[in-house]
Amino acid sequence: MDDSTLQFANPIWIFVGLLVCAGMVAVFIRFDRRREADLAKLIHPRFRERLAVGVSPRLRLFKRVLWLLAVWLLFVAIARPQKGYEWNEVKRRGIDILFAVDTSRSMLAEDLSPNRLERARLGIIDFVDRLEGDRVGLIPFAGSAFALCPLTLDYDAFHESLAALDTDIIPRQGTNIASAIEEAARLFDEQGNNHRVLILITDGEDLEGSVVDVAKAAAENGMTIHTVGVGSPEGATIPVRLPNGRAEQLRDAEGRVVRTALDETTLKKIAEVTGGIHVALGRGAEGLNTIYQERLRLIPKSELEQRMERIPLERYEWPLGLAVILLLIEFFTSDRRKTGKARALPKFAAVLAGIFTASGAMDARADEADPRKIYNQGTQAYLEGDFATAGETLRASLKTRDLKLQQQSYYNLGNTLYRTGQKTLEKEPQSTIKSWEEAIKAYEDSLALDPDDANALFNKELVTRKLEELKKQQEQNEDKQEDKENKEDQQQDQQDQQDQQDQQDQQDQQDQQDQQDQQDQQDQQDQQDPQDGKESGKEPQEKGEES
Repeated sequence: MDDSTLQFANPIWIFVGLLVCAGMVAVFIRFDRRREADLAKLIHPRFRERLAVGVSPRLRLFKRVLWLLAVWLLFVAIARPQKGYEWNEVKRRGIDILFAVDTSRSMLAEDLSPNRLERARLGIIDFVDRLEGDRVGLIPFAGSAFALCPLTLDYDAFHESLAALDTDIIPRQGTNIASAIEEAARLFDEQGNNHRVLILITDGEDLEGSVVDVAKAAAENGMTIHTVGVGSPEGATIPVRLPNGRAEQLRDAEGRVVRTALDETTLKKIAEVTGGIHVALGRGAEGLNTIYQERLRLIPKSELEQRMERIPLERYEWPLGLAVILLLIEFFTSDRRKTGKARALPKFAAVLAGIFTASGAMDARADEADPRKIYNQGTQAYLEGDFATAGETLRASLKTRDLKLQQQSYYNLGNTLYRTGQKTLEKEPQSTIKSWEEAIKAYEDSLALDPDDANALFNKELVTRKLEELKKQQEQNEDKQEDKENKEDQQQDQQDQQDQQDQQDQQDQQDQQDQQDQQDQQDQQDQQDPQDGKESGKEPQEKGEES
């Protein structure tokens, strides 16, 4: 074993864990704020202090920190920490073997049991089980080809890829052997300069591509192609499964049954130009066994290589175990206050809590370090007449566990609110009412903490009485204002009625004047009409003289 520094196979999960923990912190903060807001609506502050006196904020924080650390350590375990190595002996022949398997529909022919494709799959499994340290890969092809499994030493991964082979894996149908050879050449070029062996398993019906020319180009680059013919020269029909589940024979466009036959001529030419051999697969995959026995097994001993491979040791159990321990500690830790030695937190817990809450804890201690100082500042502001500052400061001094000091703060806050209301009494009586109502509430809170405080009781009764008088005065003023507005409305109504009457009288007088004028005009017209009649009577007389 070789010592080394700690490393991670998937370090990205560490950062994912930090993001998750940050999200949990945000959830905790939001939960606490909502809880405080809900408690403020339901429970009086003095009762909240008494109810929470048995709960330790430090222990609660400590439990949350344990949760966060445990979650983060789980992500660290997922990141696969590794430390140290072990040496494993790996045997390598220096041979890279690619299996190119025909997945066209012709491979469904049943002249080999159970069919051509399944028999080829079983033969490849037996072949790979004999290998020791050779890299293997898988290329399915039909109308085109692609690398389903690149060259690898992981035989389990290769078997999984082999199990996925079927005639639907490549949508484009056909038998393009040239594309399979070109894809094999690409993989060999990408992954080293070892001995290049391509085992081509097909029925040999090359319907596309100039396969012999492509094979010659591959041979020039050091590739040896062994061809394995699947099927029989006599041919066989291709069964297909209809959507209704019924079996049928594949037919061409003219309705004739299609028969697929083994084309050994093309396969033999491919093997010949590349220095390989051609064999028939056989009913028991004997052809693949022949390739192994006559070619691969007879590689000279000098080409065999034996080496040690360094494998990193997985250490995921370290963070995982620590996470379990932290969760157990969190489970058995109570957030209730304890007495004696048990009350103090362990040193390491305080350190962990300080990592996440250093700034918040310092602010909290600063706020509660000297609550009397805050109270005195508010009282001094009250004496100086700065009631706005006094009210704000005295409210801040209420955040203390000293109930006596809290009672005095409520009392002085009531006095401050009363004085604040006095300043706005004349100009803004509604603001005064609001301030005095808050003052009464402050006196009530003070009396709840100390019922025997005679000054608080006297001031509460005084402000209550003045508030009632102010409200009555406001009601009277509102009534007077309403009466005044009603009287003004009545006067306005009377004035409107008088104006309407005057307008009506003027309209009547105007109507009478218009009638009189019309009568005068009529009389003048009547006087003019007789004279017009005499003149018109002359016209006939003049006509008579003309005749």
